[in-house]
Amino acid sequence: MKRGGVWLGVGGLVLRETGEILVVKKRYGATMGLWTLPGGFVAPGETMDEAVQREIREETGIRTRVIGVAGIRTGVLRSGESDNMVFFIMAPEKGEPAPDGVEIAEARYLSRDVLRKDPATTDLLRRIVSAEQQWEPALVRLPISLQRDYGYKSYRIFSGS
Repeated sequence: MKRGGVWLGVGGLVLRETGEILVVKKRYGATMGLWTLPGGFVAPGETMDEAVQREIREETGIRTRVIGVAGIRTGVLRSGESDNMVFFIMAPEKGEPAPDGVEIAEARYLSRDVLRKDPATTDLLRRIVSAEQQWEPALVRLPISLQRDYGYKSYRIFSGS
């Protein structure tokens, strides 16, 4: 939720049993036209886990359940806003990906190999798919060097070890 210069968002690392990851291409913002994880802002009156399930359902039509926390991204934009996002490990329960046609241009499951090779994969998602881990809930601060300018003056990622 955008409030007083502090933004709180959520994203979902939705993993199929086959290992494919649910990804979207947004129609706006710094990640427009790039593969990224579905998600959005936490609304008043909802928890982060409720928000991530709602956002994924709204953006892709997929119903999910939360398994754990995959990581945290936190940064300060050059405009001064504190931009914070918690990423959850999710399991799909029902539905096939379909973009909402408003915020989302494309939604689909892609393999780690495809995402590693695709130049339209965001830096954060590339980091996630390059990790050879099982995504157990645990948080460690990781260094990251951004290849694109997303508008941050500082940027950190906390992720599963």
